Amino acid sequence: MVDTPQVLGNGWLSDVAIRAHVSGLEASRLRIEVEEEIDSTNAALKRRALSEDIHGLALFAETQTAGRGRLGRVWVSPPRCNIYLSLGWRTGLDPLELAGLSLAVGCAIGDGLERNFGLKMQLKWPNDLYLGGQKCGGVLIDLVQSSNQDWTIVVGVGLNVAMANPGDDNDIDQPWTDLGSHTTATLTRNEVGGQLLGALVPLLSSWQVGAFGQWRESWSRRDLMAGHQITVQQGNHSISGRAEGVDPSGALRVVTNEGLTVVQSGEASMLRSKDL
Repeated sequence: MVDTPQVLGNGWLSDVAIRAHVSGLEASRLRIEVEEEIDSTNAALKRRALSEDIHGLALFAETQTAGRGRLGRVWVSPPRCNIYLSLGWRTGLDPLELAGLSLAVGCAIGDGLERNFGLKMQLKWPNDLYLGGQKCGGVLIDLVQSSNQDWTIVVGVGLNVAMANPGDDNDIDQPWTDLGSHTTATLTRNEVGGQLLGALVPLLSSWQVGAFGQWRESWSRRDLMAGHQITVQQGNHSISGRAEGVDPSGALRVVTNEGLTVVQSGEASMLRSKDL
């Protein structure tokens, strides 16, 4: 862990500054907007999708009053220190043909952060981003259907960049970290935001049925749970065993006492030594 984070986290986000960090082709496909305060970037894009085409619209917020994670959890969103981003992208595919997309988004983010900032991102199935064994971000994917029955993907990314303000973590219920604690590079949130868009646009624009297979090796290199004893909660039912990576669709492979089980959805957690 770096003693002195070199993160310029307190500057304002700017659509112009963010766009400056997105390569030319990707930038030309995007509308970038920044809100000072919003309830949730994902919720806002879903509302707007009812009356306008949000394809290529990247919405950033300085803070969220009702940030949302998976399963309706609150995503703590202190102002002017992190990235809260949602990107709308129209697809001709059906929801079942998007299997593995949330995992691939994590891979694309991890690859980009490693390439540009030397950060060794780990991924926890199905959509959590980790550094040094602590959570630093997450991915949330929503789908909106238009009047012509086409689907639009809303990809939400929450990423801790510079959580240095006292009280930022008061409402966070698990160990966390941020990018600034793991790099000596000088970062700005505008640069990080631009790099995220530069990773997401090529992924979304090239996504086809079965595309996760192209990302499976990247996932395996970053898989936080592989080889560990885990439990997966599915409503009132739980599955316990050893995590053995994911299958070509992105489903979690768990070796239980009864044999191999493939898990399509659920809340996975690694067991601590005292829980074994």
